[in-house]
Amino acid sequence: MNKIPKIIHQTWKDTNIPSHLSPLIDTWKENHPDWEYMLWTDDINRTFMEKYHPDFVSVYENYPHNIQRVDAVRYFILYEFGGVFIDMDFECIANIESLLNDYRCVLGLEPAQHCERHNKPIIVCNAFMACTAKNDFFNKVCTELKNTECYNANTPPWLEILESTGPFKLTHIYNNYNNKNEIKLLSSDTIYPLSLNETRELINNDENVSMEIQRKIEQSYAVHYFLGSWW
Repeated sequence: MNKIPKIIHQTWKDTNIPSHLSPLIDTWKENHPDWEYMLWTDDINRTFMEKYHPDFVSVYENYPHNIQRVDAVRYFILYEFGGVFIDMDFECIANIESLLNDYRCVLGLEPAQHCERHNKPIIVCNAFMACTAKNDFFNKVCTELKNTECYNANTPPWLEILESTGPFKLTHIYNNYNNKNEIKLLSSDTIYPLSLNETRELINNDENVSMEIQRKIEQSYAVHYFLGSWW
């Protein structure tokens, strides 16, 4: 079986990474010293699309919100090269290699509180995704995006983003994917241990964070802070 390559992919608009994100990036490098690290900027992403998926460029360029391009490109990058895509607002707590062993595709579930908030059974998040190159599931995702050009002007922008390229879109494709046995779906406590509200409690009360939040962090491999600058 092909193994998920040891490549960490992250994307930002340019090489000027905000100071509050740099320490989070370092946690991934420190816990994975033998992994390749690739930073994808907006310019690099556009060049990548033109080279590898020219048939998607018009859709890509015509997204009304830049975060849709940020969402979309990660699926295509993983399809072409494999590895692990990780959002910038993610802190690594422990080496993740044991989570990837013997699987060609690894995804993660958001906390139950988020599902309740949006009235969904599950939400498969796109902030942490791993796969082998030319993975079938990611081929499905890319094909779906290529065939989706219509947007509802009556839909709030935040919902349009989630449903067109974000976690709601990824969840929809996962739910309709026939070979779910090929995908390892990580429970939320593994890499999404904290809900949005809990991350705000942590950020705002770092000196007096609850024992429950501390426990969740200590038992996880990573923590996503859901900073969501696009909101």
